[in-house]
Amino acid sequence: MIGNRWFKQIAAVGFVVALGVMAAPAAQALTVNAFVVSQTCVNGDIVSVKLSATVQPNVVVRYRWDFTNNGTLDTTASTNPTVTHRYPDERRITARVVATRPDGTRASDTVTFTTRRCGGGGGGGG
Repeated sequence: MIGNRWFKQIAAVGFVVALGVMAAPAAQALTVNAFVVSQTCVNGDIVSVKLSATVQPNVVVRYRWDFTNNGTLDTTASTNPTVTHRYPDERRITARVVATRPDGTRASDTVTFTTRRCGGGGGGGG
């Protein structure tokens, strides 16, 4: 009889722990990580930069980008984290992404990079 009581208590504790683990993703803070995917020279001294982002936990969010980190979000909200923007070559740029869950929870991150040297400057795209 005592063994049966312990079994019931252990089962009840296990059930509570399992419920806590299942609920954990909703309780986790949203984080976003912005990064540069690629840079391609176009039209002389212009660089097409592909930016993207990932979120944790892996949930559905909408992304908006501020291409110059000036406080103005330059894109409409999209579930696609990847965008392309053109910048002058050989410039130090900071771009910002904002990820928003359907419940309104937001997270943001910045990525700072130097655009590559293109034609006109003597580098030829290296």
